[in-house]
Amino acid sequence: MAAGCLFVDMVPVVAGGTLLCGTAGDELVAARFGLTREWVVQIPFDSAGWGVESVAIGDGLIVAMTGDGGVHAVSTAPAADGMPRPGTVVWSRHIGRPGGPGQPAGIGDDIVAVSRDLDIWGLARDDGDIRWQKGMGHPASGSSVSVGEWVYQPVMSDGMMRLPKNPWKYAEPSSDGGSKSVRGTQDRAAQQKLLERLRPISIDAGGRIESSPVAYEGGIVWATEAGVIVGIIPEGEEWLRLHFDLQYRLAGPIVVRGPAVYAATARGDLVRIEDHEHKDTHQFDLVWHEALPFAPDSGPLEGSGIVVVSLGSEGLIAYASDSGEERWRSCVTGTPVAIMGDRVWLLDTVGRLSSVDVATGMPAEWLCMGPFTVPVVNTVDHRLILASPDGLLVSLAPRRLPATAAPEATAP
Repeated sequence: MAAGCLFVDMVPVVAGGTLLCGTAGDELVAARFGLTREWVVQIPFDSAGWGVESVAIGDGLIVAMTGDGGVHAVSTAPAADGMPRPGTVVWSRHIGRPGGPGQPAGIGDDIVAVSRDLDIWGLARDDGDIRWQKGMGHPASGSSVSVGEWVYQPVMSDGMMRLPKNPWKYAEPSSDGGSKSVRGTQDRAAQQKLLERLRPISIDAGGRIESSPVAYEGGIVWATEAGVIVGIIPEGEEWLRLHFDLQYRLAGPIVVRGPAVYAATARGDLVRIEDHEHKDTHQFDLVWHEALPFAPDSGPLEGSGIVVVSLGSEGLIAYASDSGEERWRSCVTGTPVAIMGDRVWLLDTVGRLSSVDVATGMPAEWLCMGPFTVPVVNTVDHRLILASPDGLLVSLAPRRLPATAAPEATAP
């Protein structure tokens, strides 16, 4: 029997109606390859008629979107007094119409922003209550991002909407203990300023958005179809706009680590840029640039001190995160989905979960994927998240987590 397809006493392990035995979601199979199955959970929805559309990973929370309009939150935070255990579905809500177009959720500190059809919803992170709903006028073209006091949503009109995360924050208390609109304030200048903060605005995206926005230095950063990376960051009471032109469209999403932004172009460029202060302003500066030997077929993945890029049928290539120095090339083909400790994990071209060594790129393990065919790329923490179309989610972690801190959480 092939490695990774182990059957234990030939007894099927079933959760949520999905066969786990012999797959990467099997606890004993995972342990055989140095992984711990932290939890397994079934998303509650009508899987006979609909499927999982997307899985978004945030700090301490995973949100799965289903085709029937379902928004399902799974806790991944460490268990504490009065708090749910990791792998618990903490709430489920339905928005929009079943079958309507939707985008992955944007997970913030206290708001989960979700777009569906022509509307965007703000759901309370702790219990899923609908805090607000706003019409966008155009379909969403990417996932939402909740940063600071704002929610950002790219739309198909080549723009970016910015909405207040909590539109009731600026309401003035009334004499009966409730609240009244800011229109009741006496200071007209203050009234106008508050109303401006409540009014959604449209931000010039610099072109059609190719890569969904990612939280960046209190603001956001995204990439256009023309290959321009655009950043909007706060500076005191003002906002600064940053640009860096790669002159060619991206091969996949950008990756953010602190002030660093990693991007790969379909032409074969791999770059690291950073926001640097120049006199009284900020701008993106090139830290390093490498010409890839072949055109990539996905965006970069960063972790454990390396940046990994898939070169399609030519395998993988890795560079040092800090210097851009080439570290190794590997013949293993597939899409990298997570970097955990000393392993790069990927979905290979024959439908298996494979790994290569972080230091050398040598092939290491492979496991049968079974039903877990929904790709989930994790740029947030040291975990492998597996998802099946009928709503089974599994979290895998290395038996020994790396000594270095987990990368800073960013939105997908």
